[in-house]
Amino acid sequence: MAKYPTTPMCDGALLEAFEPSVRDSDIFCATVPKSGQTWLMALMFHLRSRGLDPEMGGKDRMEVMPWLELPFDVRTRTPHERSERLSHFATLPDPRIFKMHVSYDEIPRPAVSHSRIVTITRDPRELPFSMYNHLDGMGRLTPEQEDFNVYFESWLETGYFFEVVRSFWPHREENHLLWLRYEDLQADLPGQARRLCDFLGWPLHDADLERVLPLVSFSHMQGEEDRRRMEQPEQSIWREGKRFFREGAVGNNSERLSESQRRRVVERARELLHPECFDFVMSLD
Repeated sequence: MAKYPTTPMCDGALLEAFEPSVRDSDIFCATVPKSGQTWLMALMFHLRSRGLDPEMGGKDRMEVMPWLELPFDVRTRTPHERSERLSHFATLPDPRIFKMHVSYDEIPRPAVSHSRIVTITRDPRELPFSMYNHLDGMGRLTPEQEDFNVYFESWLETGYFFEVVRSFWPHREENHLLWLRYEDLQADLPGQARRLCDFLGWPLHDADLERVLPLVSFSHMQGEEDRRRMEQPEQSIWREGKRFFREGAVGNNSERLSESQRRRVVERARELLHPECFDFVMSLD
């Protein structure tokens, strides 16, 4: 049996081939989609570079912080050549930062490794509508799912958020894992940035933070998205009038659910999560 499961969004064979090459300085940012991962990874990049590389060397964020397990190019859906991917990963400077959307046990971190894991969660009532908009913006909804009520039922039934969060919870106090919450970043980004640097062992001076924070503001990241779309329209995966950085707020997506839908998310969370985990992730209460 393969060590890693292979799904349409996860190349298990690639992860198995990659694991022996993991460096102690590697950072795996593994989250449920739409939980604030892109924002968090931008923060990590700019903290790592002390705010001195605002344009990421002119490269796309996927080049400098690859989506590790993805088996195809996110724009063209062309399958990746595994050997080329592994060669590219080997050229990345330390500390390497990898994006992942997997459960804890699917992170290719050897037990003896000193590599780090950072995860971020968001109140699950925020996720269905956010993910619906994300898929709609890329034209990836089925005809039936274009009705949000239909999409909501499939999101709740799949239960991916609860599966991933449950896999992380037993490891929450281990020294190699830092668990952040989207709502905490929104409330105190400087404090969470310092917490992140403390965990990763990165020095952070006040002058560094003053350079970094404007680079991860919602308005700046939205502006960067617009600039790249204008300069390279052929690279955009978004339909006309749609975008990745949509609102960057707390509570708005939850309010777009019906009262019944919000209640059912809470009930599912209470059913599937440890009581302490439930209290931790239900940040809007």
